[in-house]
Amino acid sequence: MAYSINPAVFGSMFAVPSQVVDNNLKLASASQLKTLLWIFRHASEPIDPAVISKEINYAESDVCDALVVLCEWGVINSDSTPVVRIPLPEAPSDAPSMKKKDLPELVPVKPTYEQVAARCTESPEIAHMFSDIEALLGKTLGYDSQCILLMIHDQYGLPVEVIYMLVSYCVSIGKGNLAYISKVGKTWGEKEIDTIEKADEQIKALNLCIGVWKEFASLAGIQNPRPTASQSAYLNTWSVELKFSVDMIYLAYEETLDRSGKISFAYMNKVLMSWHEKGLKTPEAVEKDKQAFREKNQKKKEADTSYDMSEFNRRADSLPVYKKGV
Repeated sequence: MAYSINPAVFGSMFAVPSQVVDNNLKLASASQLKTLLWIFRHASEPIDPAVISKEINYAESDVCDALVVLCEWGVINSDSTPVVRIPLPEAPSDAPSMKKKDLPELVPVKPTYEQVAARCTESPEIAHMFSDIEALLGKTLGYDSQCILLMIHDQYGLPVEVIYMLVSYCVSIGKGNLAYISKVGKTWGEKEIDTIEKADEQIKALNLCIGVWKEFASLAGIQNPRPTASQSAYLNTWSVELKFSVDMIYLAYEETLDRSGKISFAYMNKVLMSWHEKGLKTPEAVEKDKQAFREKNQKKKEADTSYDMSEFNRRADSLPVYKKGV
């Protein structure tokens, strides 16, 4: 059967960014696509998760997660991340760096029944992985989902036990869809998180970042329930590698607003890196450093003023004095 577009639909249309179809369609979830379509159909209206939730019949939490993903795609901006594509911070010279390699995005290809059955027969641990993850997700895995898990194992090099830990983590944060699991799997593969020990360390770091984000977002009045991938990278650098507290991260946030008038994690990173180089680890230490800077500037200003007056007086004394009648 052949299909074609009904010309009648061209009477009323709205635009959707090509980059979504070209780069993100393959692994996008239904909630993400429905949220995207609603936003661009109502481009002149505020982006309200509660309204969108009611319109597309998805939970508000799913809509919020979809909005975070749309920010990561570069399709929309939020108050907390006006510049969506933020360059990742460079790790400080004394901080441990994790090797990273580039991996391709997974393209879900539906295998045949025979291919899936053959693979499970060849490797019983694959069959056990499917069964365990089905129990974890509370649903039967479709063939596309099985294909994604197989490619995470074969192409990204993650062992079965690490994939199970990865899926468990995604489920624990309420993001158990295979599109998100695939994205996290790609990141873990690039970082070569291929042992239980490395996976455990990564999960602890991720959970710490989420905890830091919740505290920071509460102080800053940010509504996003979770940080974006870029924000998570910054939070990991600041809290795990540089050992900054939430109070210090929030102080850098306020400093950024004072200096630039907008939120920028890249600018916050510069502020925190500067404090790290100076060994400033508490708000009190930052205030003391600022006070010392103010006093130094004041003394310099007074010294310059004193020099100017002395020079003025010296020149005044050297001028000829004219007397009346002379």
